[in-house]
Amino acid sequence: MLSGDARKALPSFERALTLDPALAAAKYNRAIAWMKVGEHAKASAALAAIAEDGESPLQALAAYHNALALDSLKRPADAEFWLQRALVSDPKLDASHLYLGMLRERRGDMESAARSYLEYLKRNPESIVAMLRLGIVAHRAGRGDVARTYLQRVVDKSPRSPEAVEARMYLVMWD
Repeated sequence: MLSGDARKALPSFERALTLDPALAAAKYNRAIAWMKVGEHAKASAALAAIAEDGESPLQALAAYHNALALDSLKRPADAEFWLQRALVSDPKLDASHLYLGMLRERRGDMESAARSYLEYLKRNPESIVAMLRLGIVAHRAGRGDVARTYLQRVVDKSPRSPEAVEARMYLVMWD
């Protein structure tokens, strides 16, 4: 899979699992390969099994990637559930906070989305993506003061970025 061809990597994972069916890393990597080739349902089932294995060191990562697979299958409520499971397994899995914010934003729950973005920003204070998303949800929730603050931070931190372009679109609405 390191060469970038997930389809070619799948037989290697199958061989490894034939030799040792308990290899957690091979099960996990095979599921990731299935995601990369578009077999999201197959990946989801495998990732759920890994995440539910109380002994697996890959529980949190499997739960997170299962959320990605489920979102690809147009099952965002299930994806949110698995992101929550990932955070229970590993509260420091920051990507779960960011993705959870995006899913909540997508379904229109701006308050919960803002909490997720703020949680992400606690440990990733330089993330212009999280700042932008927080500014946008604050705007949508009618919190112009908060929105302006975070949108301006995006522009100040990375003025030439695509995120800054989007932040400026919101900021000009208030000028």
